[in-house]
Amino acid sequence: MGLEVGWYLRFAKADNIEALISLAGADQVRNAMYIHTDWDLVIDLLPDHAKARMTRKKPRYDKDQE
Repeated sequence: MGLEVGWYLRFAKADNIEALISLAGADQVRNAMYIHTDWDLVIDLLPDHAKARMTRKKPRYDKDQE
């Protein structure tokens, strides 16, 4: 899971990504964030899974120009 998250963050065209992950995979996602320092991570632990929300620190797209 951690490797896949790295690819999603590297090539993402969005400023926000949400993913449902296993509880065991939460640490792998946290480790991926050490490489991708331009993203913030929030993980909500639920009884049987976790929800990861990754947000760019500096948005890629200026929404005022649309």
